[in-house]
Parts: sequence; C-alpha cells; structure tokens
Amino acid sequence: MCTFCDLGICHDPGHRSQALLREWVRDTCELCTLGICLIHGASGPPVGETIIPLFDVKRSLRSTSTSVSLTEVSSTPRRGILSGMEDRTYWNPSQSDEALIISRLLKSPMGTQHAIPKNIHRFWTGGPMSPAVVDDLVSDGARAKQAGWTCYLWYSAEVERVLDGHLDGEIKKTEGIFIFSKRPPKPVDKRPTRTNQRRRLELAGFRVVPIEKLDDSSNWLSELATLVGGAAVQRNWDEVKYFSDLARLLYLNFVGGIHMDVDISLGDMDLTQTYFHNDPNGEVPLMGSLLRDQSDPMIPKLRFLKKIRRRPLLTKEEYDGYMEALSALVEKGMLAAGMLNALIASRPNTTHLKDTIVEFRKAILKNKGLISGMALSRVMLFGKSRQGDVEQAMKWTVPPYLVRLDPDTDESNL
Repeated sequence: MCTFCDLGICHDPGHRSQALLREWVRDTCELCTLGICLIHGASGPPVGETIIPLFDVKRSLRSTSTSVSLTEVSSTPRRGILSGMEDRTYWNPSQSDEALIISRLLKSPMGTQHAIPKNIHRFWTGGPMSPAVVDDLVSDGARAKQAGWTCYLWYSAEVERVLDGHLDGEIKKTEGIFIFSKRPPKPVDKRPTRTNQRRRLELAGFRVVPIEKLDDSSNWLSELATLVGGAAVQRNWDEVKYFSDLARLLYLNFVGGIHMDVDISLGDMDLTQTYFHNDPNGEVPLMGSLLRDQSDPMIPKLRFLKKIRRRPLLTKEEYDGYMEALSALVEKGMLAAGMLNALIASRPNTTHLKDTIVEFRKAILKNKGLISGMALSRVMLFGKSRQGDVEQAMKWTVPPYLVRLDPDTDESNL
C-alpha cells in the first residue's frame, strides 16, 4: 500500500485506479459492509472527507524569515474494527515517501533528469583509520557491491611518501650504540596496520587509489602533495584536511558519485535507487551534511528517527515526532550547504565542479597555501559568477537520502 494513498495525497494515476478497484471490492463484500473484514483492508471508500494539516514548520534563513507549510491533505476515516485508529496509527514512510515529504516541505521537487553515477568515494591518507571505521567501511563496501555500486578509498601516495620517509629517519635514530646518551624511544610504525586495512577494504569491494592518478602533465597535484606531506611532518594536519577538500572535488569531477567522510556510514540508504541532481541543469551538487560533532543538537533527532525506522506503523505521537525531527533536519541540511562538505554528490565534468577546482588552484597561489573547500561554496552553487538565488540553490542541495545515512558514530568528532 502506498503511504501517500493512505494520506490522500497520492497523484499517481495507477495508484488511484487500483484504489478504486479495492473500494469496489469492499463495497461488494458483506463482511466489509459489517466492518469486520480482515481480507480487503480497513479503509473503505470515502465517507465524507476531512481536511487536516499534514505539516507546518517555521524556519529562518540568514537574510529572510519565511514560513513554509505543506499543502493540506485529505484524510478518509476508517471503518469497522479499526474505526477511530486514524488518530493513533500511521504508516512509517519509506525513503521514497520521505523524499516526497521533503520536496513538499521545501516546495522544490527532487530531480529526475541528471543522474549521478553509482560510486561512493572516501578519502583518507597518512596513518591507519580506527578499527571501528574500517569495520563500518567493510560492511558498506560489501553491501554497495551487491547493489551494483562501486566504493573508492582515495589516498595521497606523495603525502605518505614524505611521512614514511620521515618515520624511517626517526626509526634509524634509535638504532646503533648509545654510550654517552640515552637511546631515544623508537616510534611506533603503524604502516603494517594501514596496509592490512586497505587489503580488507579491497576484499570487500573497494578500489584503493592514489589521488595522484588524477594529476595532469604539469604534476601540480603531486608537487602540492609534497608540501602537504611536509606540513604533516610538522603536525600541521589542517593542510591535510584542506588537501582532502581539494581531493573530493577532483574525483567527483573525474569520476562522479557521492563523497562521504569516512565517519559516515550508509545506514539504511536505499541503494536500489538512482539519484539525480535536483536543479534543472544538473550543476548544483547534492550535499546534506547534518552533524559537525557529537555535541550537535541534531543528534537526538537523528537517533529518534533511527529508533523508529524499522516499525511499519507509528503511533500519532511517534508520527508527530517523526515530522518534527524531519523538518528540523531538512532545514539544517539546507543551511549546511554553505558550511559543511562531509557529503557532496555530483555527476562528473560539471561546469560548477570545474570552476570550483580552478578557483581552488587560484586561491592556493594567492594565499601561498591551501584553503578550506567551503570557502568556495558559492562557486559550487553558482559557478564562477557566484551569483544567483541562494535560497533555491540551497534547496537543490538537499538529497532524498538526507536522514538515511548514519553520521552519528563515535568517530564523528572533527
């Protein structure tokens, strides 16, 4: 049964014809007439429609304050032994149903034209990841492969060459004979752990690829990675983080797909779906980052949605809680397009991605160092002009899987 048919807001002609057939069958069934039939369902034909508000949320943007409300919908009362339960039980929306609710909340439809390739990208370079993250990635990789998706783990071979060279030098300092001085402690070599982790990921279906594969003939990326590796030796990890911001732009531009930070797992994202850009030109990336760290006020709302996810039916209290949580998360996901880039999805070779990479390289030369990728969020939204309808562009960044991923992990603190 379609959730939106039950709510009275389904516009699918095929669903309507099926509903009419079901109503005719119930009208010819004596048990249905008595209200005790358990075969044809509890919802009979319309018996006088009532209007109830499905959703109402007030939100504020940076520059304007607007009230967004979904259209009022028609609800038909139930008959027989389930009479009166319309005030107490609701179907738990599927991801597809949820996408329609999000669209109505935003007053902006989900896209259906410009498909995003079924690739999932992550970037990690330097030392090994935590065991919990690797376990989640292995699980994600196996599930994605079974559904026809390809998972990538990107790293910088040049950054790691510089770091490994420094580590080898530090290890060598601990060798030999020390007579007049104390032997320095030998640093821990975690490279075998890193190698084993990448092997596990490959066995789970990941492609483990150096980002330098995307370098051009000028070797600008490799030269930049050398500088980043030197900064990492000095414990300046911000340079590595900003290099990651650049890397995700590169592989989305060359390969396309969905970038996720390593501490975000697939959750119950529907991998049978093909996802699309929401803007008509297929240029604005999908984003939808929700959490910055474990102190984020959105965490209780995400945990509530996760708790009720597997239930086919919701009580009225749970359904109201679902709608309240979803509305807050949709607003956060929209506004975060200018602040967070833990999630970015795009088809390859878009003008906006190319413009963002060009501007990133210009900023590196101007600042004599890397910058945060989010400094170029307007370029991702509008291209090199950086001009346009900000509110609409931010609506286009909200993906249908917004609350289906699982960013709420022990590794989510930045």
